[in-house]
Amino acid sequence: MKRLVVDASTLVSGVASRPGGGAPWLILAALLDFEFEAIVCPKLISEFKAALTNRYFRERFDADELAEIVANVEEAATAYDNPTEIEALLRDPDDDYLVALAHDAEADAIVTGDRDLLDHSGLKPTALDARNTCKLLGLIE
Repeated sequence: MKRLVVDASTLVSGVASRPGGGAPWLILAALLDFEFEAIVCPKLISEFKAALTNRYFRERFDADELAEIVANVEEAATAYDNPTEIEALLRDPDDDYLVALAHDAEADAIVTGDRDLLDHSGLKPTALDARNTCKLLGLIE
């Protein structure tokens, strides 16, 4: 089973596009169906929750529904502590924790739409966009 760190923006995109809306939705659905091992930490979950409080989501979902989505993600994912040893690798230092979390969890990849991660040569583990992650998981051809 693949072990993947799915960044908050990909999770948020999955919620925004549901149901049935593209690669981020497929990843969110696969996470909730335990089709891969999703790795999270408190910081990642906090970013996910914070993003769901913006106007777009408040207008489309009620608060209980959003809380349920977050709870379901937390239940389906494998939780790690926030990384403590974080190496400065990326242009945006706020994203370095994702690489550290992936290392700590021995993840196969980081799922993101962030060009800083996707374009970083030699990143270990590698970063994959949502579409390539769907291909990796056999969700699309």
